[in-house]
Amino acid sequence: MLKPQLARLGKATLIYGMGTVLSRFIGFLILPLLTAYLSPADYGVSSILAWVAFLIIPVFSLGFGAAIAPCYFEGNDRRRKEATIWTAFTILSTSALFLAVLGIAFSRPISQLVFQTPKYDYLVMLSLSGTSLSLLSMPFPLYLQFEERAKLFVVLNTVTSLVSIGLSLLMVVVFLKGIQGLIEAGFMGRIVNLIIFLSLGVSSIKFRFSPSLGKELLRLGIPLIPAFAFLFILQEGNKYILQWFDGLDAVGIYTIGFNFGLVMSLLVSALQAAWVPYFMSFVDNWDEARILFGRILTYYVFGFGTVCLISCIVAKPVVMLLTQPPFHEAYKVVGLSATSSFLVGVFYMLLPGLYFAKEIKYVTLIQFIAAIVAIGLNLLLIPTLGLFGAAIALMLGFMVMVVLTHLWNLKRRHIYIQIKYEWKRVIQFALFYAVYMVIMLWERSLSLIGEVAFSSIVMLTLPLALFVLLNTDERQTLWSLAGSLLKKRPIRTA
Repeated sequence: MLKPQLARLGKATLIYGMGTVLSRFIGFLILPLLTAYLSPADYGVSSILAWVAFLIIPVFSLGFGAAIAPCYFEGNDRRRKEATIWTAFTILSTSALFLAVLGIAFSRPISQLVFQTPKYDYLVMLSLSGTSLSLLSMPFPLYLQFEERAKLFVVLNTVTSLVSIGLSLLMVVVFLKGIQGLIEAGFMGRIVNLIIFLSLGVSSIKFRFSPSLGKELLRLGIPLIPAFAFLFILQEGNKYILQWFDGLDAVGIYTIGFNFGLVMSLLVSALQAAWVPYFMSFVDNWDEARILFGRILTYYVFGFGTVCLISCIVAKPVVMLLTQPPFHEAYKVVGLSATSSFLVGVFYMLLPGLYFAKEIKYVTLIQFIAAIVAIGLNLLLIPTLGLFGAAIALMLGFMVMVVLTHLWNLKRRHIYIQIKYEWKRVIQFALFYAVYMVIMLWERSLSLIGEVAFSSIVMLTLPLALFVLLNTDERQTLWSLAGSLLKKRPIRTA
């Protein structure tokens, strides 16, 4: 029973991952064309507007991104599921309308606040109105995830991405409207996105509204609003502290390494999209989940942890190849940034107990404590270690979040599902992981060729080291898989 369940999760993760990578790749392909028509200042305006949207979405989404799942899966009742989606949509309609009105009424003051000039008021209005449309469409992609319709989810997301990219090219390249055209294209893209997903909802989900479910959604969601701010502090706060102590140059180098490491977040995001509906499908089947979820954590640590190690092993030659010498120190950040994304995945793996008991509000407390600890670590490490200290503090902050979640699960073990995690194997991998990290972060002055050779040698040792950590059954499965892949097909003669 274990292998089919693992295959089910793995297949969904792969589909979501391919969709995410495809969307990012398409966006990457048009970047050279857009940069020929947009100035760095234009991209700066776009970045700040995206930052404003990032800050307000958690507030106006009312925490429903996490609150919908526990309500949706309770009782595995079709009528309740339909009511959850439409009740969430109805409440979000009010919140989105309020945001749009605020964006229109206060566009000039907001522009003055974030840009120190009111001249971007039109762009602010479009950006906030577009954000309100994104809030409206939120329940319907979640519906596809909950029903494990990953292929349809990816297809619709890809279609909306292609439409948005096409509109961007039309407005910027053809009509030569610059940053205004880019923001207008984004607004129109969100209209298309809402139409597509709302049409899906109307055709697939019977409209039901439940006041009691509305109260439950708000009760679960509103306490989560501050959690997003704490997560922002965990991930971004060290950049401001680094700027105070070491200046903008250090922040720039750190950001390069941080962004290289964020490739890992694409994989974690794909897993997250598959994981929440997957584990919620066991809300009434704790006996099977106890063993299964523990094994899934082990395989996540082994598989995704190995990808993290690979990113750390190749970090220095890749950074040396793709950046100029002043940025080469960014390699110290890459592996630690990737590890932070990896730890976010571990955190999600530990959430079933809180979701099953509808106690997701305690995520806010956990992330608050982790954010405070992270600030302290940054203040302690950055003055002496600079950007390397910022990267270490980033990783340790997320590690604290993982440890606190595990401790909270133990504290609430009389209520939560008691998953049989294979902590001995996880710790063994963690020790092995730490050894490789130390080796790759060791200070050295090699040429690019030397770094490629060094990374290649270390990479060759990785399969053997991983093989030692597997148990007998896993080794036999691995050998069988390798044998089937290497097995020669009969040669057909004419």
